[in-house]
Amino acid sequence: MELTDVAPVEKWEELEKKLHQNSGLNACVYNDQGARITKYVAWGNELCPIIKGHPQGVANICAVANQNMTSQAREAGEPVVDECEAGFVKFAVPIAKNGEFLGTVGGCGHVYPDVEVETFYIHKSIGHDQEELDKLAARVPRTSPEEIQKQIELVQKELAEILSSS
Repeated sequence: MELTDVAPVEKWEELEKKLHQNSGLNACVYNDQGARITKYVAWGNELCPIIKGHPQGVANICAVANQNMTSQAREAGEPVVDECEAGFVKFAVPIAKNGEFLGTVGGCGHVYPDVEVETFYIHKSIGHDQEELDKLAARVPRTSPEEIQKQIELVQKELAEILSSS
């Protein structure tokens, strides 16, 4: 079974939009292999489009974190919260139907108050100007563990509705 067997891509995109509008985070629905299933993009900060604009940024930062969190969510069967290599908080809520893991819904792109964006790592990964990265990092939105938990609960509620109507 695939996510599109449960709901059309447009329904998954609506969930992404709702999560982004509610939180400001990058919001994504991923299949069981950790690949995005929609084309919706709304950035949570100004650094993410720069990182994603470089194949090495995607490979070294985004893909590593996403594959790791997809695996953890699959194994745990419950939401996972961590940070990517750039220091952005990231969460993944598993999507399962009849005990079968189908993918995750996640958000990322903000930082906890006591965390600094890893601009040196970003610079080394993509070769982008360190000074510009530092300036953009200063504007990355801050969030709290409580706010992330609130977003996880929103996603779980929305998932319950989607899964019960399929």
